Amino acid sequence: MARTNTNTYYDYRLGRRKPKKRRLSSSMLLFLCDTIVFVATILLAAAIVVCLLTPNISPEKMGILSIVVLAAPIIYIAEIILSLYWILRWRWNFAVFSLIFVVAGLFSIGKYYRLDFKQKAEVKINERHYTKVMSYNIATAASKALIDSIKSVRPNILCLQEYLSDHKEIWKTLGSNYNSTCKDNTSFSCEIFSRYPILKQGLIDTLPRTNALWADIKIQNDTVRVINLHLKSTTITTQDMQFVEEHEYILDSSRTSKVKDMVKRLTQSNIQRAYQSQSIAEFIKNSPHKKIIVCGDFNDVPLSYCQNTISENLQNTFIEAGSGYSYTFAGFFKLLQIDYMLCSEHFEVVSYNVDHSLNFSDHYPIISRLKLNKK
Repeated sequence: MARTNTNTYYDYRLGRRKPKKRRLSSSMLLFLCDTIVFVATILLAAAIVVCLLTPNISPEKMGILSIVVLAAPIIYIAEIILSLYWILRWRWNFAVFSLIFVVAGLFSIGKYYRLDFKQKAEVKINERHYTKVMSYNIATAASKALIDSIKSVRPNILCLQEYLSDHKEIWKTLGSNYNSTCKDNTSFSCEIFSRYPILKQGLIDTLPRTNALWADIKIQNDTVRVINLHLKSTTITTQDMQFVEEHEYILDSSRTSKVKDMVKRLTQSNIQRAYQSQSIAEFIKNSPHKKIIVCGDFNDVPLSYCQNTISENLQNTFIEAGSGYSYTFAGFFKLLQIDYMLCSEHFEVVSYNVDHSLNFSDHYPIISRLKLNKK
């Protein structure tokens, strides 16, 4: 009996047999999938290395690589997923390689996400024992509802960024209990309000008032230097955010030029903030008062050179008392922490909170309780 060729079929339209189209075998599909995942693993590993180096290397030297840290949490999660892929595929050499970078990232991921291992009980807090500090980029907002919200928080020290002097009369309704650094008609600036006496105030000489203001505040018998910062903007516009968040780049024919322009602007602003952060770090180092609180909108992420330079020898209140994932900016899928509160080791950080219920701005306020450590 003649064998039937299983690799052909009879085409009745043509009246003859034709070869069957070969389907990709499952082994070939797995090979292609492994290849793609392998390339992704290498690229993500390189990105994690860049994220680990960025805090210690000036953006001027790193160039466009300095913007990689913007996606650090996403990069880290993606590397974990690829590690699981290799484990499920029983490719232990690739799995171990990937896990090395996952473990390396553990030393930095704490700046984004904090596990709360302490059992928190409902304890009534005597606010008189603490200094409650609030930092908020209000984006020029001024309204009765905003001021009422701040009054409900009852901060002892309030640091505002993007404050408009045009609204000075409205801010007087905050109450006579607050002393203020609002002494001139600077239209767009940082300001500090304090329930404690303000002994002295000034600017960081190398930066304009719109970027940095300080005040020496008397808390009990101690003089504390409070520094309020609003560093160089990322120059990313509302249209840029919409371009990314609403996936407009998929259909935009000019997406390449737009992306290049955004990357260029981000890189240049990173370099400018690097210079600003160096000036601020030097100012902090030379401060005659070593009890220091730093608040502000740094416009940079936790693994940035800017944040790392300013926070040297200071406590980050989120790291000390925060829990979960902290984001302080409403845009970019609510992934960015760009506002910070730092303090010297003379303080015990009792609590940290970002109030996402206050939506008067594209930023959210940071609220921390600090206690002067007499020891």
